[in-house]
Amino acid sequence: CKAGNSGGGLFAELSQSLVIRGSAFERNEADKGAAIEYASQDTNSEIALIVGTAFEGNVGETTVSSNAPISWTCERGQYMPPTSGDGEDAFSGDFTGCLKECAAGFFGNETDLSSPTCSGQCPEGNFCEQGTADPTPCPAGTRMPARGAASSDSCIPCAPGQFQPGTGATECYPCRPGSYSSSVGEASCEPCPPGGYCEVEGAATSMVWEPCPAGSFSPTSGSASSASCELCPAGTASAAPGAVSHKTCEPCEPGHFAATPGLSKCERCSAGFYQKASGAAECLRCKPGSLCPLGASLELPAACEPGTYANATDDDGDPDCFDCPAGSSCPGGAARPTQCTAGTIAPAE
Repeated sequence: CKAGNSGGGLFAELSQSLVIRGSAFERNEADKGAAIEYASQDTNSEIALIVGTAFEGNVGETTVSSNAPISWTCERGQYMPPTSGDGEDAFSGDFTGCLKECAAGFFGNETDLSSPTCSGQCPEGNFCEQGTADPTPCPAGTRMPARGAASSDSCIPCAPGQFQPGTGATECYPCRPGSYSSSVGEASCEPCPPGGYCEVEGAATSMVWEPCPAGSFSPTSGSASSASCELCPAGTASAAPGAVSHKTCEPCEPGHFAATPGLSKCERCSAGFYQKASGAAECLRCKPGSLCPLGASLELPAACEPGTYANATDDDGDPDCFDCPAGSSCPGGAARPTQCTAGTIAPAE
């Protein structure tokens, strides 16, 4: 509609009240009150209300003009003080509900708000951009400990060594032992790699990782203490620290042994002992008359001269040779003395 002076869409004169609900005023023209002109009989009347109404494409100095205050029912996230639309209250432009949006840092979850602070400050853990009806939670990996955040940029990223898995948080948590986070804004922490452990809480780098000592291994990630390192069983050894599998626990070779779990290397059998099997936890004593040097994997025959015999093996692994006893013969080598038969003698040399 087009009117010359005022009230391009609606002109209400000498009315005692005005109520407009769910209407649309489009492409109206007038110098004043391009959409609505309200001339109340009582300029102090508070019985003027505009509810859920749209204004679009109206041309004029003001969109709504009234000689009495008009109350507005807005959409959520908006506000409008009672206004006449004239003088300092003059406004124009397209809008639905109310012209003004709640200020950034505030939210409006009601429809009868009249100030830019609307329903109040944005709560902790959230941010409220201009025109917010419901506060928006800060994303995972961030926190917002204060009220009144005006944008997502206000949400504070978690520092390295911290995380926050949820939205709308007011604080970040330190990474638990066994994990770390090296970047800002993490929603979760990385588990420390297998083969070792991370004892530190709030670790910001994997450099806190400690390898399991030689002789042990850890196949799992995210371990928090050395208790997670499993010992290689007796009879095996592992020289490499930071092992991730029991396959690094190699059986001791013949002539060697590992008496206890968790050894980094196998020991050689002492002189006078031997071990022919692999993966042994102990060595066997050499039989009398046999040769067992350091690290022996077999019992070797003694090399005694004729007229002597081997009776025991001493600490160096070599058998001691003794003179053949009277009444016996000793051919040497590893042979035991042979007693003379009846009617024969063995003269002493």
